[in-house]
Amino acid sequence: MEPNDHPDYQPRIESACRYLEDHLDTNPPLDDVARQAHFSPFHFHRLFRGLTGETVRGYTRRLRLERAAHHLIHGDNDILNVALDAGYSSHEAFTRAFTKHFAITPSDFRQQKQEAKAPAASAHTKPIDVRIERMEACTIACARHVGPYTEVGAAWKTLMKWGWAKLVFGKARTFGMCFDDPDVTDPARIRYDACMIVPENTKIKKSGVQLRQLPAATYAVTLHEGPYPLLGETYAALFAHIALHKVDNRRWRLGDPPSIEQYLNDPRKTKPENLRTELWMPVH
Repeated sequence: MEPNDHPDYQPRIESACRYLEDHLDTNPPLDDVARQAHFSPFHFHRLFRGLTGETVRGYTRRLRLERAAHHLIHGDNDILNVALDAGYSSHEAFTRAFTKHFAITPSDFRQQKQEAKAPAASAHTKPIDVRIERMEACTIACARHVGPYTEVGAAWKTLMKWGWAKLVFGKARTFGMCFDDPDVTDPARIRYDACMIVPENTKIKKSGVQLRQLPAATYAVTLHEGPYPLLGETYAALFAHIALHKVDNRRWRLGDPPSIEQYLNDPRKTKPENLRTELWMPVH
């Protein structure tokens, strides 16, 4: 299928983006990525750059560097190991790429972010209520938002419209998936999926909603009570708790995003101070 056969390019490019996100460590050939969007490699590369503002290679490189930044902030591996995990063969090559992207060296970035994190960790030395949950593999329907987290409403409208039409919304479990740290990623490039769990045999056509498989994972879960703009404070408390305390009689390590936000009441009918949101962060 070529571009003139289907005018709705955005969902197909989003499929390619998700494929790249799921295969960050394997460097899939351009032909394979293009196949996810049902384009020839020639047309796909031009459309991808036109709709995302990045080349395929640039998109992958940015996500790897942002994942590395997450590891520098929240992990304890030395910079060489972070570099190797990000696909770089040496400390020097990683430092050049990281500095070009963030305008700061990895070592200075780690020091700066950990110094900024220290007061938050001190403020949350008192244990909060955290439990460990296992989510089994499932099929989800999701609508993607790219941009600030404060503007995710359009994705939810798209998902809800499709869900009502399919007579599954209201019964299905819904949640948000947050892929990026706003302290690391440019707000204009933040990725968020509005999601619902659906039967494995669900079909979707031209709706702005896509299907994907969510793998099984283990999460540390805590409750945020209050406005959504303050979610960052509860994330900080959760991260500090995992770093400082045992949960279920063992120590856990933070995993990579995405995190899950389970919204327990309807923001359209609830005052901001009464909103209740469960934060699910991958751990291992």
